[in-house]
Amino acid sequence: MVLFIAAIGGGVLWNYHDEPEFCTTCHIMDPYLESWASPPLLANAHAEYDLSCLDCHPFQIMESAREVIVYVLGNYEDPLREREFSQEWCFQCHEHGSYEELKGRTAEMLETVDRNPHDSHLGELRCSICHKMHRLSDDFCAQCHGEISLEARWAAQP
Repeated sequence: MVLFIAAIGGGVLWNYHDEPEFCTTCHIMDPYLESWASPPLLANAHAEYDLSCLDCHPFQIMESAREVIVYVLGNYEDPLREREFSQEWCFQCHEHGSYEELKGRTAEMLETVDRNPHDSHLGELRCSICHKMHRLSDDFCAQCHGEISLEARWAAQP
C-alpha cells in the first residue's frame, strides 16, 4: 500500500513538475513566473505561444537535485545568474534560416529607424545580448550609438 501511494504521489509530482507554477516551490522563482505569466517581458511572449519553463530550461535530474540542495542551504544567488543560450538554441524555434535573413527581415520592420540592430559592425551577436527573457531587454548598440526612440522600437514589433 505504501509503495502504491508513493508511486501515485511520484506520478502526480512528475506531472506537476512540468507546470510553470512548480518552479515557484522555491520563492526566489516568483519573479520569473511573474515575467512568464504577464506582459511586457519576452518570457510572456513565449507563454503566449504555449511554451513553459521546461521548453527553454530542460529538466535534468542531477542539476535539479543540486538546485534543491543549494536552495535548502540558502546558498543561492538572488537574483539568479542569467543563463546563456546559443544562436542555435534560439533558432530552433525562431526560424530565420540564417543571420543574413534575420538582418533582412529586421531591415524591413525598422524602416523608420536609422540603424538595424541585427546589422552590426561587430558581426553576428548572440540573441541574449539584447533579448532578455525575464527582465527588460537591452539596446546594446545604445551604449555607443544612442537610444532608438521607444515609439520606433514599439512600431517595429511584429
